Formats: sequence, structure tokens, C-alpha cells
Amino acid sequence: MTDISKFTYLPSNKSEREAFVSLCVEEITSGNSNPLDIELMLKNLEETISAVRKHPEVKETILAEAQNYPEKTFKFRGATITKTQRSAYDFFACNDSIYNSLVSDCEALKTKIKEREAFLKTLKPEMNIADAETGEMLLPPSVLITESLTIKLP
Repeated sequence: MTDISKFTYLPSNKSEREAFVSLCVEEITSGNSNPLDIELMLKNLEETISAVRKHPEVKETILAEAQNYPEKTFKFRGATITKTQRSAYDFFACNDSIYNSLVSDCEALKTKIKEREAFLKTLKPEMNIADAETGEMLLPPSVLITESLTIKLP
């Protein structure tokens, strides 16, 4: 058995994936397994798959295989694969003072926005503060709190 063949135990299409997810959710929520054990396993699996897919030699090998298909979009084992390209422009190389000035202005605005957000976070419902420039009564920002876990794998 090769290392890659271990992935063959996982779902290979949408319907298998949906059924697999449903079974996993049931197992996790039923209490049959420790949810934190499952979370660590899933995190490891996620990072493993990501590392394999992002590896430059793997990407190069996959793209080379796709070049065997002359069409931009082709079917492979029921999946539709489309070859795409992305361009990245370096506008600083243009030596354009107008562009450079606009970027600088944008960065300054981002800093001012962060400062204003920090100020607005200090507002409390019982405070009656009016904006000095507009005279508008300022209200505290609404807050949505989402609980999550951060996992650092050894």
C-alpha cells in the first residue's frame, strides 16, 4: 500500500462525500468519539492535504499532466477541469508618481480608519457623544461574537 492509496478510503464524488460527512457528523455529535480527538485528526488531515497540494513539484506535475489535454476545459473521471492563468502586475515598476501617491493616500486612509474603529470600540450605550465635525450622535458598534478554537499542531 502506498501513502497516496490511503486517500482512496475517502469519498471520491459528491454523493459519497455527502454521505460520509453525514456519518461523521452523526458519530461526532453522538458522543461515540471525543470531539477534540476528531478535531485534531481533521486539522492534521487538512494540513496534510494542503501541504501536498501546495508543494511546488506536485503542482508542476499536475499542471504537466493537464497539458496532455489540449482543451481549456476537459472532463476527467466525471470532474470538469479548467486550465486557468492568473496575472500579477507590479505597478510600482511603472515609476508612476500618480499611482504611488494614490497608494500612499490609501494607506493613510486605512490607518485613519483603523484609528477611528479603535475609537468607536470605546463607545458604550450609556454615553452620549456627538461627533465634533458632523454633530451626529455616535452609537457603539454592534458586536457579533463567534466562539472557535485555535489549534497549533506539534
